Amino acid sequence: MNLIKQTFKSLSRKEKGASLFFLIIFLFSVFQLFVDESSIKGKVAKDSIYTEGVMGEISRINPVYTEFSEADADISSLVFSGLLKYNAATGEFEEDLATYTLSEDKLTYTFTLKNDVFWHDGEELNAEDVYFTYAEVIQSPDFKNPVLKSNFEGVKIELLNTREVSFTLNSPNRFFASTLTLGILPKHILQDVPVSELDSNEFNRQPIGSGPYKVIAPYEISQDGKSSVDLTLNEMYYGDMPSIKSIRFIAYPSFEELISRRSEWNGAARLHKKQVEALNEENLVSYQYELPQYTALFFNTDAPNLDKKNERLGIAKAIDKMEILDAIDYKVPIDTPLLQLDQEEWIHKFDMQEAQGALFDAGWSLDEESGFRTNEEGERYKLRLLRRDFSGENAKQEETALITAELIKEQLAKIGVEVVIEAYKLKELTELIQKRDYDMLLYGQSLGYNLDVFSYWHSSQATENGLNLSNYQNAKADYQIEAIRTSFDNDDFDEALEDLASIIAEDVPAVFLYTPSYYYLLDTKVTGFSFKKLLRPSDRFSNINEWILN
Repeated sequence: MNLIKQTFKSLSRKEKGASLFFLIIFLFSVFQLFVDESSIKGKVAKDSIYTEGVMGEISRINPVYTEFSEADADISSLVFSGLLKYNAATGEFEEDLATYTLSEDKLTYTFTLKNDVFWHDGEELNAEDVYFTYAEVIQSPDFKNPVLKSNFEGVKIELLNTREVSFTLNSPNRFFASTLTLGILPKHILQDVPVSELDSNEFNRQPIGSGPYKVIAPYEISQDGKSSVDLTLNEMYYGDMPSIKSIRFIAYPSFEELISRRSEWNGAARLHKKQVEALNEENLVSYQYELPQYTALFFNTDAPNLDKKNERLGIAKAIDKMEILDAIDYKVPIDTPLLQLDQEEWIHKFDMQEAQGALFDAGWSLDEESGFRTNEEGERYKLRLLRRDFSGENAKQEETALITAELIKEQLAKIGVEVVIEAYKLKELTELIQKRDYDMLLYGQSLGYNLDVFSYWHSSQATENGLNLSNYQNAKADYQIEAIRTSFDNDDFDEALEDLASIIAEDVPAVFLYTPSYYYLLDTKVTGFSFKKLLRPSDRFSNINEWILN
């Protein structure tokens, strides 16, 4: 400071004046730069808040429970990241948190984490987090998600060092890599939480992930039934940084509420054709898509009135799928659970005469007086049909399930079969499913990234906790299911698919009804969105780094 004073004193009056002038100019420039930068930052933050409207409820922002809520799945896809990721723009699976190698025998996947990957709280993500997610949570006996749990049954998971982890299978599985898109959980936060209590832990309201966005505060549920959560850009994100700084999700209790609040959101997914027509606005662009999921009428093949093939065949022939699709505003009928195949050339087509003949051959004669079928003992042919009750959760799904079940009841009544419909909330329905306490079950199965049908149709899964909802058991089908899993040759794979589809069609363990068509609406202010194939609704965000909100 003294040196500056002495230097200033040594200057002439003219030099002092010039120095003071330039000092003022310098300070003004710095101040203006600060103001301009603050204004720019403020404008970017304000203009780049993207709001997504969804129907349903935000409940658990946790990647290991997203099968139970599509809103949770949407948010989790932005908050968490996995070893691999699916790119909807290319239709391919790509490396995300790690690179990997596959052994020559196609049994061992070894993953090496990338450098400089951090959790939202600043802690570094390492292989212990990966091991914790898969081995200590998913493979735990107390883990409560049977769909996810079945994918890692019998898989040996090893922590090799702080950067590497391996997965070793009992037999090759071409679908296994697709299961490793699951978001990784932070061990340093959840290691002391009992797995049995993880689904109700406070972590699910304000989670810590490693994805491109982080949760600002726990989600809120307002008095009018809406729930919302705000995300902000993760400045430590290891991947391509998005330009949209903030994302808000608002979950509305009904479609009517979504429409009435149109000014609040920029995009809305999982809408149906009539809903899109009701939202006929020039500033919205619609994108149509189908997902690898289907709804079927599953037969309990162990039930006394459905254990004969001709009984199941008679019911299958009596169901008019096109009448159902017209009533529920869907357009894609299916006839096999193998969604990679063409659905148009299969054997179970609507035919009332064949339906009546098959039931007669099975020992059920039509009583002309009552209009119902009876057997030699005079017992009426009566079946219990279970479905999920979506009321209070999703109005459109409730409408679809209700109409489908009632139409099935009406169609079967025409051939003398009495159907009693029972609707249950998810928890109670799950308990009945585990006990196989039904004759017929109207239910949807979503394959998502993993198009493997092992968990749904292999004989080993016809257990209390298994997902083989028809208790379907056929050694020939098992052989083809295993061949599909283990084949990395596309020609062999396609052949096994065709053979399995024929076997299942012959045995009639279910009536495969439809795959729903959906629409995604996006504000014209948003550019950069693109997709080739969506496998899950959340895949619409797979290229979020290219989106621009104008």
